[in-house]
Amino acid sequence: MLPYSLMLFMLMMMAGVASTSMFLSKYQYLSNMGKIYERKVSIAHGVMLSIDRGTVGTFVHHGSFGQTESKTSQLSDQHMVMEITYQSTDKVFMPVLVVYNKDTKHIIDWK
Repeated sequence: MLPYSLMLFMLMMMAGVASTSMFLSKYQYLSNMGKIYERKVSIAHGVMLSIDRGTVGTFVHHGSFGQTESKTSQLSDQHMVMEITYQSTDKVFMPVLVVYNKDTKHIIDWK
């Protein structure tokens, strides 16, 4: 009887450790994906604000997820280029370059 209860106890302990590990990895995945979506939303919001503003210069927007800085300059008579940098509380991300048509406000290139 004792060996079977020991095996049952070990099986229950292994299942508990495996489920805890699975829960923690799922929580870490959701946490990372939340940060990625926060960055994407902040950059898209910064692009929309800069396109609506439509002037050359630097614009800083403090949002609920972090700070978005856009530097807009004129590429040609019709095209504008902006560099969007997103900064969260603990990290600064690589800048995103967006080229758009000044008249139609259509995005031509997004890198």
